[in-house]
Amino acid sequence: MQPPDGQAAVEAPPEPGHGRSSAWRLLSLHGHTLRLREATLQYVGVLTVLLILIAVFSFLQPQFHTWSNALNILETNATLLILSVGLTFVLLVGGFDLSIGGVLALAGVCVAKLLEQGVGTWGAMLIVIIGGIVVGIVFNGFPISRLGANFFMITLGVSFATRGIALVMTNGASIGLYNYKSLQTIGNGGVGQFGWLIFISIGVLLVATMITRYTGYGRMIYAVGGNSEAARLAGINVVWIRISAYAICAGLAAFTGFLEAGRLAAAAPDTDTGIEFTAAAAVLLGGTSFVGGVGTMLGTFLGVLFLGVLQNGLIISSINIYYQNVITGAVLVLSVLIDRFRQSRSGRAT
Repeated sequence: MQPPDGQAAVEAPPEPGHGRSSAWRLLSLHGHTLRLREATLQYVGVLTVLLILIAVFSFLQPQFHTWSNALNILETNATLLILSVGLTFVLLVGGFDLSIGGVLALAGVCVAKLLEQGVGTWGAMLIVIIGGIVVGIVFNGFPISRLGANFFMITLGVSFATRGIALVMTNGASIGLYNYKSLQTIGNGGVGQFGWLIFISIGVLLVATMITRYTGYGRMIYAVGGNSEAARLAGINVVWIRISAYAICAGLAAFTGFLEAGRLAAAAPDTDTGIEFTAAAAVLLGGTSFVGGVGTMLGTFLGVLFLGVLQNGLIISSINIYYQNVITGAVLVLSVLIDRFRQSRSGRAT
């Protein structure tokens, strides 16, 4: 029927659901494309330098790009990956933890003492992990999250205390664990060419990825790190989320101490001195923000891989240990500058 004079013709509405579903499909596709682009750009800095390192070391040392050396890099840095995953949780909520190295060392010493007292390997592992979680809650998480204490001072104090306790327990000496075969099997055994440490570290990484990406708890972690006041107003228990992040971090640090005791077949109060800074470098290289709310477990893995490739390549190239430190520092600065340049360009583009 023709419309009356002076009135515009009204188009018939689309069939129910047809236009809406098409629009939603386009929006969904556009959203996936944007997320893929953002994820790619997020890692471009560390990936660029990583690929350059692999190319240079492969050219200089043919044994670098062998399958056995790739597995060696993964296994050597497996414990660093677990420690870095734990630290990522803390950085995502806007905190930091300098105590993980001390917790790691104390956990290893406690494992040795428990085994000497007749406690089984798995029982010792469970005890030290629970102990690590308690340290994370009581001595790190509660004072920082509930009482508002400075996280640098608190975690630094806990770091000194835990290594000090380990020194008291051992009188500064190393404890050999060569007689505990099950512990050594975990640290040095495996299936075929793949060591158990590789399976364990990748498993921890995958679980952490699932938690942060696909659970409500993970979304609360990002919300607290991004804007704690907005998260509180949305009904999130900010204090509990932060405490839980420190608990996870310390628990994984204790678990790492257990694994290191098996890998080294020994426990000592000075085990992995300074590893907390290496883990922090890996996490920050992977794109996790120091102020919280931004970062992924995949980025942490890339950061650990970056440091592992760099260290392995320098060792294979027989470069003097003093020059290794200089080169490592220069490459870290370069990768950060590349990432900063990428961020500034993407900011201008938008």
